[in-house]
Amino acid sequence: MITQHMFPVAEQRAAGGLMWLTLHAPAIARSIRPGQYLLVRCADADSADPLLRRPLFVAAAEESLGQIGLLYAPSERGLRWLSRARPGEPIDVLGPFGHGFEVDRRTCTLLLVGQGDALGALLLLAAQSVRRGCAVALLAGAADPALLPPAFLLPDEVEYQSTVGSPLGLLLPPAAPAPAKGKRRPEPPRPAARPELIAWADQVCAALPIEDAATLCDQVRLAKLRWERGFASALLDGPFVCGTGACGVCAAELRVGTRMRCSDGPVFDLRDL
Repeated sequence: MITQHMFPVAEQRAAGGLMWLTLHAPAIARSIRPGQYLLVRCADADSADPLLRRPLFVAAAEESLGQIGLLYAPSERGLRWLSRARPGEPIDVLGPFGHGFEVDRRTCTLLLVGQGDALGALLLLAAQSVRRGCAVALLAGAADPALLPPAFLLPDEVEYQSTVGSPLGLLLPPAAPAPAKGKRRPEPPRPAARPELIAWADQVCAALPIEDAATLCDQVRLAKLRWERGFASALLDGPFVCGTGACGVCAAELRVGTRMRCSDGPVFDLRDL
């Protein structure tokens, strides 16, 4: 059953090119799982423009305060409307939707890799994992440095590295220098570099475009002789319109068949991609 809420704004502030929105939402703060999302109405009460709700991933949850945090870029008119919301204003929210990340209770070292609008889901996962005693490393990428999550949104215990572009480049050691000019004997081919961070991790959780998730699969194969189901999972962002899979807009072709990212996911085992 879809649940509708009216959550008042507790705080809203800029974080570089992003906005950090805090809502007073006790029901969500108690039950949200990293990787689940909300569908937020981004229009005045007397307007239906824009018509479609905007999907936002929960990036923080404080049960003791009854508050949740949403991290987003006001890059289009719906989210620009949301960025003007002031403390006390009610925000119309549906959800939560989707199946989130599952971290094994035996996991001690957790690698997070993220890029794009779903990166906020990894912030919540990092905070919850640190609280249960995990060592956490987060690799984040964005097209613009202003769109990278600021470090103050993460617990101090998280090892945080960021880059402009894909975060997958942070998984590999720097490339060897080019040979000097005039060198006659070609060097023998070198084996592919082993992604040490993947080898370090008990579990890998990613939030990536689907093409980058395929590249991450290749890097996991380099690092792991055996790759058990549950070791690596990926959140596949997409056009989440209905939240139930009824409209079919977010369909993805996986090894196990067609799946709806909004309802069957958005988190899938990386082996199925």
